[in-house]
Amino acid sequence: MKKIIEIFSKNRIRKKLIFYSLITTLIMGVGLFFTYYNARMLATGMDAIFLNNKYLSDISNRVTTLHSVLENFLSTNHSDSLRDYYKYSSELRTTAETMSKRHVQAESGLLLKDIGNMILTYLDSTDAAVSSKRGRDIEGYISHYTKASEIFEYINTNINKLTLDQFDENTKGYTMISGRVNLIQALNLIIIIGIIVFNTIFIIRMTFKITEPIISLSNAANQISKGNLEIQQVTVHSNDEIGIMAEAFNRMAESIKQQMKAIKESAELEAKYKEQEMQYLLMKNHLREAELQALQSQINPHFIFNTLNAGAQLAMFEDADKTYHFIQCFSDLFRYNLRSLDNPITLGDEIENINNYIALLKVRYTDRIRFIQEVDESVTDVQMPCMILQPLIENAFIHGISSLESGGTIILRAKRVNGDIVIEIEDDGVGMPPEKIRQILSDTEEDISERDTSTGHTTGIGTKNVIKRLNNFFNTQDMVTITSRQPGGTTVTITIPESETMVKKECFHAQNYGC
Repeated sequence: MKKIIEIFSKNRIRKKLIFYSLITTLIMGVGLFFTYYNARMLATGMDAIFLNNKYLSDISNRVTTLHSVLENFLSTNHSDSLRDYYKYSSELRTTAETMSKRHVQAESGLLLKDIGNMILTYLDSTDAAVSSKRGRDIEGYISHYTKASEIFEYINTNINKLTLDQFDENTKGYTMISGRVNLIQALNLIIIIGIIVFNTIFIIRMTFKITEPIISLSNAANQISKGNLEIQQVTVHSNDEIGIMAEAFNRMAESIKQQMKAIKESAELEAKYKEQEMQYLLMKNHLREAELQALQSQINPHFIFNTLNAGAQLAMFEDADKTYHFIQCFSDLFRYNLRSLDNPITLGDEIENINNYIALLKVRYTDRIRFIQEVDESVTDVQMPCMILQPLIENAFIHGISSLESGGTIILRAKRVNGDIVIEIEDDGVGMPPEKIRQILSDTEEDISERDTSTGHTTGIGTKNVIKRLNNFFNTQDMVTITSRQPGGTTVTITIPESETMVKKECFHAQNYGC
């Protein structure tokens, strides 16, 4: 207590502010409490009216909805209407059972309980009508529907009656509360007017002494918000809280100035870093293009030598037409290998290239290689990367059947399965162990077929490169699967999702036709 008296004696302004604030707060508190109390009572009554009306309205809407669904089912016998009927019927039955189990004495409560019982009776009739309809008992469902319609009308009539009764009861309570609120509001208005007059004179006197330094601080803050950090420090000749606030404001303004300088320097460094990162990405892209060009140019000299040697032998022992066909196939194959690997082609182009390659192999190996095509013509226009199928066909021949004395068979299938495009390359060769399959399908960069270029590959494009370019082109993973038996052969399956084929087709049309 002594400390409180000491605080009041040191500052008269504080003493007056606290005293007047306590008195005005107490007076206004009493008036507002009475207003709040009565307003609360009114709000509670209004809430009760609203909730009761909403509850009855919801029940009426549910019954009406169920009746409409029932009529729709009886007229159309549609399964969707039957499903809706069972859904709404179950919800309404739960509500009706809750209503019928209420223990109330008031007349409105008893009427509400009766409505719940009527709804249960109505649901029994509707269930019977639905059962008769499903059993094709026309007279039965018409009879039950007629009874349900009569109960439906009784339910709506009683709900409307209960709504009006509750409205009359709540109106009386609302009138009583409203009268009390009007009285309290008049008393509260007198108190508020007295407090306003009393406080206005005192506030005007104190305002001029307090607001002048605050206005100076406000102007300075406005300048800072506009970006002007070179303002003069605010000077306040006062030892109270406003003086402390002005000093803190000056320190804050200086701190903001330093922070903005640091942010600007950081932004400049970040911009330089972004520029370096863009240069790195550009260099990486150029490196990738160079790698693709180098990969494209790796035509196996051993393959070319064997092919030309076989062509020379044909020129000696056969007519010029066969030699021409042989050299033409080789020319087409060589020309196809010079295509840019970044440009998309169709599956039909890939198959045509495979036919040229097989024609050359059959000249060299005669009956040791048998090639079968099972291609659905409807999928030949699908877009895909260049040089995908030939490396896989080469692997099937070189690693699968070339070592067999009797040769073997390579089957190329292309078909549509559940909307997806499925391409299979199957051979009946020696097969491969599971470890090698896992190595090919793994994420490591090493590829056996890429390193083994002395066995007659036309290019250095290996299976891993094929998988990687397929994933990049279609922007998806796990497109390639490999199954094998030792012996028994190997099957490589490429699955192109339907969604990706549509996207690539639209992109192809846009590039070629300006769509």
